[in-house]
Amino acid sequence: MAKKGNGNEMAFTIETIRKVTDEPAITHCSSMVETASGDLVCVWYECPYETSSETVIKIARKPNGSESWGTAQVLFNFHGMPVGNPVLWMMDDSEIHIVFSVLLSESWTASMLFYASSRDDARTWSAPTLFLPKVGFMAKTRPVTTDRGQILFPVYHEGDFCPYVMIIDDLSRPLASRLIAETMARGKAIQPTLIRLASSTYAMLSRTNQGRIWKSISYNDGLSWSICVPTRLPNPNSALDLGRLKSGEIILAYNPSASDRHRLTIALSKDNMQTWVAMQDIVQGDGEYAYPCLLVDKADNIHVSFTENRYIIQHAIFDREWVTRGHLSVPFATE
Repeated sequence: MAKKGNGNEMAFTIETIRKVTDEPAITHCSSMVETASGDLVCVWYECPYETSSETVIKIARKPNGSESWGTAQVLFNFHGMPVGNPVLWMMDDSEIHIVFSVLLSESWTASMLFYASSRDDARTWSAPTLFLPKVGFMAKTRPVTTDRGQILFPVYHEGDFCPYVMIIDDLSRPLASRLIAETMARGKAIQPTLIRLASSTYAMLSRTNQGRIWKSISYNDGLSWSICVPTRLPNPNSALDLGRLKSGEIILAYNPSASDRHRLTIALSKDNMQTWVAMQDIVQGDGEYAYPCLLVDKADNIHVSFTENRYIIQHAIFDREWVTRGHLSVPFATE
């Protein structure tokens, strides 16, 4: 589906990356990155059902300048061991990184995190190695890098249902990383997404089973975090993602409901998430639209990949001006 703009308005477009129609399967939990050459690469997991031993990680590419996505290929297959929740990211133009779950049994609580990387624009990959030597941890959103050069990698524990942050000093030695972030959200929050607010200051927003997005702050480069508190932003126990434009404005992709995933919305903040001044629905309807991955490309265009009804991976493309057309007469306060 696509919606074209008029005059100076950028076209708002939704493209299909992957649609499963010829087999009993689901596609879910996409992650996207822009390569050094300007290609877009998307990964997700595909399976007959969640945690199935037949699950694989798939990958597709949209070459720079191309009108459409290429055919999906299997990226990782552990041949009888379930996999899931791949996360792509780049820290520089030389290497693309991926973390994903490998399950010891057909349960997310049996997840262990594995890592691989690519130095040729995601065409070939290193052999996956263990990323976090503890059972039950999963990932959903990309990490951030501090001014100290440390990596803050957001993870969560599926069994305890709470967020954590890995502090990684050396990505070549992730097993030596520290796990921190006691935010008093145990049993309530998972799938944290992080964003830098100022020097040494970072915000964490998390999915919850409490009907609202919860928020925590670190003022010391992620070494400790404030107690998680509810925001006024609704959440139906569904994933969300944060990004920042070149203007410094923050964007949030989320389901603006406490009960369902029938709408997927983008919101814009000019004051480091104290308030939101514009909101636009990316998609709405009777279906389920969820698990967004936000990407701001080199040209400052906004990309959101997401799952539609568990059998389609979609890709929405728009810009800041399209978002601001949803200007709110009264800014929506986060707390």
